[in-house]
Amino acid sequence: MGRTFIRQDAQIRESVTYDDTKTVGSTMETAQTNIEDDLNCARSQIKRAIWADSVGNWFDDIPTHNAKKRGINQLAEHLDELEEQPFLFRTQVLAEITVPSAASAISTLTFGAIPGNTETVVIGSKTYTFQTVLTDVDGNVLIGGSASDSLDNLIAAINLGAGAGTVYALSTTANTDVSAAAGAGDTMDVTALAAGSAANLVATTTTVGSASWTGATLAGGAGDVVVLSVASSEAPSETAAVGSVATEGAMVAYNAGFAEFSLAEVAGQGPIRPNNLCLVVDADTGQPIQSEITETNLRDVYALIQSEIVTDGHTFNDVDQRVMLSFVRVNAEGIDLEACPAADIAGKIINYAYVRQMHLDNIPKWAFLTGAFVDETALGEVTLNRAIDNQSGIATQTQNIDWDVADTFELAFTADAGGTNMLILSPTAGGNTMQINIDTLDINNTSDADFLNGVKLDSGGTEIDIGVTAGTIETTSTNDLKVKGAGELYLDDGNQTGSSWAQTDGIKLSDTTAEWDAFETEFGGEVSLLRAIVLASKKENRTKTTAAVTGNITANTNVTGAAGSPNLDAQLADYSYVGSFVDDVDVFLNGELLRGGVDAAANHDVYPGDTPADGDLKFEFALHYDAVKPDQITMIVYGESTT
Repeated sequence: MGRTFIRQDAQIRESVTYDDTKTVGSTMETAQTNIEDDLNCARSQIKRAIWADSVGNWFDDIPTHNAKKRGINQLAEHLDELEEQPFLFRTQVLAEITVPSAASAISTLTFGAIPGNTETVVIGSKTYTFQTVLTDVDGNVLIGGSASDSLDNLIAAINLGAGAGTVYALSTTANTDVSAAAGAGDTMDVTALAAGSAANLVATTTTVGSASWTGATLAGGAGDVVVLSVASSEAPSETAAVGSVATEGAMVAYNAGFAEFSLAEVAGQGPIRPNNLCLVVDADTGQPIQSEITETNLRDVYALIQSEIVTDGHTFNDVDQRVMLSFVRVNAEGIDLEACPAADIAGKIINYAYVRQMHLDNIPKWAFLTGAFVDETALGEVTLNRAIDNQSGIATQTQNIDWDVADTFELAFTADAGGTNMLILSPTAGGNTMQINIDTLDINNTSDADFLNGVKLDSGGTEIDIGVTAGTIETTSTNDLKVKGAGELYLDDGNQTGSSWAQTDGIKLSDTTAEWDAFETEFGGEVSLLRAIVLASKKENRTKTTAAVTGNITANTNVTGAAGSPNLDAQLADYSYVGSFVDDVDVFLNGELLRGGVDAAANHDVYPGDTPADGDLKFEFALHYDAVKPDQITMIVYGESTT
């Protein structure tokens, strides 16, 4: 069977007609008769994938919308990001929850004998010291004639006023945590001034050897928290999303002292909107429960939902993974949350709504039917501070805003309370001022920055002025001005533009590292650019001097004709300015050219002496003196002296 060597691309006819308007449907598969028709069907589907039914072509680029261009891969990525975006919404718990009755935390101190001098009793932040003779120190307690008397004096100090008319103690302030009363026998009962579990954390210790407390802290306080029962459907049914996490579940904070009141929060929209804040309503009326700050200042009661363990994603139970509510209210200033007094919530039957976090693709359709969050700004005077605390997202502006700062006053943005002002705007009659105190200034401008009257840089160090004197870059201090280029440094001016020697960037200072090395070799490392130009223009200049020795001179001895005690009858030429003694100085002895060296270590004939400016030399061999024919030295120095 024969073979053909015709190329494949010559055996398939190209499309003559390009048609991307083929009717969609099964006829695309059954009605086509050639490859051109098949390709046109594919073109039509590509067009629909890009443009749907709008105007466009199958060969067009992916259209750009809002500065974004999305192909199938980008659409998949962005859709996945959208599906995984966490959203917060409230979930209502309809189980009726009874808050425990109000109870004050208590503890009992028992004395077995009279306390000793300087022994102490500590209740909360207050320390009481027993003394035989009272001194004028807050918290001192007089030791009585018996254990009972000493306890009475301690009770008077705690309550500050009990037993008026008798000197019991030197306490200038009452205990702000507890009150005290005599108990049975030689005991003292202390009771928290405010009902609630918060007082259960008040510490009680003593150094009195014969005394003891019923516990290290007060106990029994109740009414300001409630532990939620899983068995009674009081707890959230979802797993816990503990802290600022992106996992799905009920947003809760970890409470290290579980079952006691805590302000543990999950950061949210501001100090009065943490993400674990729950709405609380009366279970019978469905209305908010209010707490009284003053007779005319009532605040809604909320709750912070908190978990017994810190592990994220755990399931609540009634044993070791419990969950609770700490009841709170917005404080009098309207800027933060504070504990709600137990008297305002204890014994109430409530429902609550907690914050639930889910990803967009899992949110149920009823998620947003529970209503919006209460606007706390309506609870008090509207201030800029509250507006900032409550602001979330972009603050839109559709009109001009003028901020009028009166003369002699400042508008300052402070890094932290009592910290450095980052930005200060100061309008004064003598001239307006803007001061910036920051660590990093990063300006990403797309247009030229315009400084009308020049710029002073490094004013606290080596100041460099740009444009302060018109058209000038200068330093006003005595320091040197350095111009450096990390790459190459170019010099250019307006005259170059019209010249026959057109250079895009101007004249380079140097082109390679080797040129710097050659400059140092030729002129020395400390020669100025202008001096190098002068020396280069006079490179063939030379200075020739001759002298005779005036006495025998041992090897490696300084040979000089300078003032003092010379051993030459004339001073040789200064060669201190040359780039290299070896290259730029020739020394002849009795007409013979010697080999020069850098120093004695070179082991050559001659090398520089002590003072090159005086023409001093040193020889590796001895020089001889003869009254008729002393050794003759001739020195030729190439280049022009810098003096």
